[in-house]
Amino acid sequence: MSLVYVSEGYFCEGEVEKKWQFQMEFGKILLTEQKLSLVKKSNISLTEIGSSIDDFKDGFIIPLESIKKAYSAKIQKIFVVVVETRDDHLFSITMANNRSIGRQQSITLSELINATIIKTINIKNMASSPNDKETEPVSNKCEYCGEIIDISWKFCKKCGKEL
Repeated sequence: MSLVYVSEGYFCEGEVEKKWQFQMEFGKILLTEQKLSLVKKSNISLTEIGSSIDDFKDGFIIPLESIKKAYSAKIQKIFVVVVETRDDHLFSITMANNRSIGRQQSITLSELINATIIKTINIKNMASSPNDKETEPVSNKCEYCGEIIDISWKFCKKCGKEL
């Protein structure tokens, strides 16, 4: 399982609300060849000075097979990636922050999700279908007598049989 995309951003189950920064979880967005993971991030203070470490907790794990569609949309004043699953759940993801409304990042992420789903489906279809035999190249020998022939000939000059 290889990593396709990783970024920090906000996410939630359902639609984005008006005060999205307070109602959405902040964390890591991880896209692999098998799943889309949304991992919650919180800071833990180690000392009184205020140094902190990142603490990652389970968020949402969405298998790619269960995603119906993913698309970029402008909701409120930010761009989000809306992920709809086959069991009618809705997830919203944004990489917007105080400096950016997240337009390009949401377009990129939605395209990567869709491309990864298509790639996964194609790989599974190729694995499930039997191997096609390669077509044999046209022989330049007569199958009856073994004489070397030209491809344009309709009859063998040596044995006279129809090719």
